[in-house]
Amino acid sequence: MLDGRIAGTEAFFPLDSILAAEWIRRHHPDQFYEPPPPGVKEGWIEADLPLERRGTGDRWYYACSFNQAEPLREYVTYCHRRFDDHLERYIDFKERRGKVDEKSGKYKAYRMPLNVQVYNAPLEWYAVGNIQAVRELCQEITAIGKKPAQGYGIVERWEVDPWPEDWSEIRDGRLTRAAYDLPPGVQGRKRLYGMRPPYWLRPEEVYMP
Repeated sequence: MLDGRIAGTEAFFPLDSILAAEWIRRHHPDQFYEPPPPGVKEGWIEADLPLERRGTGDRWYYACSFNQAEPLREYVTYCHRRFDDHLERYIDFKERRGKVDEKSGKYKAYRMPLNVQVYNAPLEWYAVGNIQAVRELCQEITAIGKKPAQGYGIVERWEVDPWPEDWSEIRDGRLTRAAYDLPPGVQGRKRLYGMRPPYWLRPEEVYMP
């Protein structure tokens, strides 16, 4: 990461979700820049990623871990939005008297909290798939997390290297991603979460790291 600051409430940052956003940007740019409205669960594109698929039926997922790096610290900052009065003359009120309402609607002013995580080490994932295709897909991913336009989550570079062990699901007796079942000796906590991108779309009761 460029300076280690990433906006987000959790440290998971699933790599398959990051890759899926880039895949959609390349293959379906209209959907990427104009996705379905918030709350709508229909019309979302299923990205075809160069990663191994596991599971059966609709309970499939990619062999891809969550981020394994731990944040050094977290803090809360705030995002503000307020309409600039001098811009009111550019609004087309369609030949009617109009007024900008800053208390509700399109021009509502707000002050929103933003959770920021700080890392002093690279983010780290493990996956099983076509390494060259993953490497190529990563090259144009320039940011991770929320508010990249404000400078958060800017990626300095990607390094995609072969690894001798499959840690995409379990590493040293602990989960590295969400799982439907717990193998013997592996601990996890139950929680509503997704198993593949977009993770918010299909929350299920799964085991989490």
